[in-house]
This record gives sequence, structure tokens and C-alpha cells, in this order.
Amino acid sequence: MRLFILGLFLLFSFTGQSQTPQSAFQHINLKSVQVLEPGRGNPQEVFMDDLIEFRFEKPDSLALREPQELFLYINGYRMTSFPAKYVTNNSVVFQIYEADTLRGLLSREINSWGVHEVKVRMSFGNSSGQHIHMDEANILIDFDPYFPIRSWVGRGIILLIIFVFFSLVRKNYFLKGINSTKYSLSRVQLAWWTMIVICCYIALWSDSGILVPLSGDTLILIGISAGTAAAAQTIDISKMRTLEQSGATAQAQTKEPIHKNQTFLFQILSDENGINIQRFQSVVFTFFIGIFFVFEVITKFEMPDLDSGILGLMGISSATYAGLKTNEGKT
Repeated sequence: MRLFILGLFLLFSFTGQSQTPQSAFQHINLKSVQVLEPGRGNPQEVFMDDLIEFRFEKPDSLALREPQELFLYINGYRMTSFPAKYVTNNSVVFQIYEADTLRGLLSREINSWGVHEVKVRMSFGNSSGQHIHMDEANILIDFDPYFPIRSWVGRGIILLIIFVFFSLVRKNYFLKGINSTKYSLSRVQLAWWTMIVICCYIALWSDSGILVPLSGDTLILIGISAGTAAAAQTIDISKMRTLEQSGATAQAQTKEPIHKNQTFLFQILSDENGINIQRFQSVVFTFFIGIFFVFEVITKFEMPDLDSGILGLMGISSATYAGLKTNEGKT
């Protein structure tokens, strides 16, 4: 008797499992998966906001009756933000649009320079994880069909900014101190970080089409360099007023400046008495942190979050330079 009851239980269990939606999805025979866009050269290439249709032979399944119960699956992952748009007797239609969930799923494939399209295994299923299994990639998702145009526009803007910057530098604008022919270290630092941040930001936009958020660390770096430049200019103005009040202005003007006919590097490393250690330290730290910043943008494809120790090092170096600048030129 017990064996008979156990046999009935196993029979009913097997019969119940055979009627589950999983079996229905497994037995759906897809005829085609293509974009509902007339004139599209490649019907398997999907752009954002395209409608994509799954055609299949007549299924006998209640799981295909309600659009809100069906979801898009990409590489085996259920995309809950992509429910079916509508269902017919032999097709299911979804709409592909720009979404964080879609980019997040494919971030490893598209998160690199010049890559804006990726091949995926696309199918559909229900909210329980039951779906049509695809063994090979069947759809090409193109996140940015305008990438070539925007990429060249971005490069052109960067080159134009660099050209204008060096043209202004050659005309002795904004990199030299007040009433001075000598390059100002604090202004060079501010220009260095300004050019790095602007060019990296435009490069990220030109490649991804997205205005990436500026990290807090980036704003801190700009703030440190801007604060150092403001403090250095205040100190320079104070020194000029002191010379005017003491009547030593004429004597200072007739004195042969030590930086005359010297290189750009020598000028930013030296004060009126020659090269000093605080300027050397500031130049070295600023240069290598800037190179590290650009490297992080190139490799991670985003504005970097820097270690708090690096920001602290930059702040200490700038504060040391500004603090000791008050005594520069004194014998």
C-alpha cells in the first residue's frame, strides 16, 4: 500500500512539473529575432529606442498571454526594467532604451575607449527566471551609432583648447606673475590641473556620449591649485606694496633678475635667490599626481577617486609652498 501511494505521488509530481512554464519556454521554437525598423541594413543590430521582435511557432502556453509577465533576458540575466511592449499570437515585442541596468550589465564589454557595441545572447522569459536559453550571441547592441562623429568633434575641441592655451602662453598671458617676466609656479599648477580635467572630461564625453559626473576628488584638486594660486598672488601683491612703502621699488627693478634667459623649468623652480626645495617638491608631486590622474581616466574610463593620502600629500605640498613663499627673496 505504501509503495502504491509513493508511486502515485511521484507520478503526480512528474506530471505537475511537465506543465510548468519552464517546459513551455524550453519548447518554444524561435523563428527569428530582429529589429522592427524598416530600412535597417542589419536586422540584428539594435540601437537605443528600437523595437525588437521575437517570432516563434505557435506556442501552447499561458505564460505568453500577458506582456507585463514577460521580461527581456540578456546573457541569461533578467532585465526587470524591460517588460514586453506587446504580445501577438506568434511574437513578443520589446523596446530597447538607454538604462543604467543595461549599461551596468554590459559595463565590462563597453567600458573601454572606442567600444560602443557588443554582441549578446538575447531572449525572453518570466519573472521567475524561466526563459528561452540561447547558446550563441544573436543580437548586436549599438549604444552609440553617432560615436564616430562625436569622437572626431571631441578630439577637435581638445586640440583647439590646447592650441588656444599655448597661443595665450606665448603671448605672456596668465602664467606669469603680476608685473613680472617670470613664470609663476602657482599659476602653472592651476593651468596644469585645469587642462587635465577639461581634456579628460571632453575625452570621456566624446567616447561615451555621457556627461560623466565629476568626482569630489577632482573638485578638491582644482580647489587646492586655485587656493594656492590665490594665496601666492596675495603674497606677491603684499611684497610689492612693502617695496613701494620702503622706497625699494626702483632698486628692485634695476637689479638683474636671476631668471633672465633661463628655461621654463628653472623659472618655476626658483625664487629671486635661486632654486629652492619647496618649489621642487611641489613641482614633482603635481607632475606625478597629474600623470596618475590621466592614467586612471584612460584605464578606468571615468573620473578617478583618488586616495585620501594623495590628496593630503598634494594639500601639504601646496601649503608648504604658500607658507614659505612669504620668505622667498629675503636674504
